[in-house]
Amino acid sequence: MAKIKSINPSDYSVMGEVEVSTKQEVIDKIKLAHDALKGWREIGLEKRVELLRKVTDELKDKKEELALMQSTEMGIPLTDALINVDGNTDYANWYFDNAVKYLSPETTFESETEIHQVFYEPIGVVAVIIPWNFPHANIIWGGLQSLIAGNTIVLKHSEECPICAKYIGDIFEKYLPLGVFNQVFGDGEVGKILVNDNINMIAFTGSTKTGKYLYELAGKKFIKAIMELGGSAPAIVFDDADIGITIENITANRLLNQGQCCDGLKRLIVQENVAGQVIEKLTKNFTGKVIGKATELNTQIGPLVSKKQLDLLVSQVKDAISKGAKVICGGKSLEEKMGGAYFEPTILADVTADMRVWNEEVFGPVLPVMKFTTEEEAVKLANDTTYGLGSYLYTANQDRINRISSQIEAGMMSVNGTNYIIPQNPFGGYKNSGFGREHGKYGFAEVTQIKVVARNK
Repeated sequence: MAKIKSINPSDYSVMGEVEVSTKQEVIDKIKLAHDALKGWREIGLEKRVELLRKVTDELKDKKEELALMQSTEMGIPLTDALINVDGNTDYANWYFDNAVKYLSPETTFESETEIHQVFYEPIGVVAVIIPWNFPHANIIWGGLQSLIAGNTIVLKHSEECPICAKYIGDIFEKYLPLGVFNQVFGDGEVGKILVNDNINMIAFTGSTKTGKYLYELAGKKFIKAIMELGGSAPAIVFDDADIGITIENITANRLLNQGQCCDGLKRLIVQENVAGQVIEKLTKNFTGKVIGKATELNTQIGPLVSKKQLDLLVSQVKDAISKGAKVICGGKSLEEKMGGAYFEPTILADVTADMRVWNEEVFGPVLPVMKFTTEEEAVKLANDTTYGLGSYLYTANQDRINRISSQIEAGMMSVNGTNYIIPQNPFGGYKNSGFGREHGKYGFAEVTQIKVVARNK
């Protein structure tokens, strides 16, 4: 039986193993999901929420164990992992508290003789495929609204975090009827088996390349697909911005989870007359971070998820340097020195559009910087990407905020450090960052069929 080895990126030790799902096991899980559909739907929304609350309550009760597991397996610093578990609980509770509001029948027309209502019905069996960067959050974000709405799911988590996936998945299976939540394990080949079989919808979070493959497949199967893909979020800093707030927010949004966030701030576009000041203060923040093993409480920057991810980041930075980028700080792998997948927090100046750090998604603690003079130039640079997920703007000028927010080609924008990632807001992007939205009333609508029933009174 083939197995996936879980590697601790802090020191490359083996954390454990999980068996890879066979083709027959995947097919059997899909059949279980279909068999469970009718019963899961018919127990009703309130009962589904009641059972799912038990899942998330146990995950919350095991916060320390779950956080430590995520920190060990994928490298997120333990302090951040603990905060993340709390945040995921908040998301789940918002879904639960608002499910009746957004999934109950909605009256669209009523007269003395007729009433027309919209009903939100489950789509069926959903193939949920998610990445490694936030093992717990990605299950909550990718699957929970679907389950609340009455769908059953077959989930394939990333092969980079099989221990976390199994731990969380086992808790779901503990409380839910057989076949409602199913998990399979393996790499992209297992994912292909899953999506090519008898499913009714694909919910994918991951790379644009894989997303395009899955969307093409969904088109051929004529089933719905939600794609939350990559990002290369721009941050525009004008000379009237509050520098203190700006610096702290840029630092946090570039270095969170070692820069391994799909909507994380990935390109800095700063007005020329304040560029020196901004870069100087950012450099102080970047170089002041404590780098260490993810499970140590004082660690602020842990390892990347794997040696593979580290090697990719090294090649992206080398490409920039070879094309003339100036290393302001960092720029080097710490693998040899620290024995894991570590990379220094890095700022690159004199960046040009032909560099990979500008035109590719960079999943690591590297910030490329470009300067601008005019507002028009800033917007052009911000939109100079095939992605369109997150974006960030720093300025005190309200008219400018209104103008630029309407011109940026992205699904989300943070202005002066405001956090748009809350459960009420839709999460998703433009262009190669995908389509469809998670969270809020929008997320519930995405995972349901809409039916109109017009009847006499």
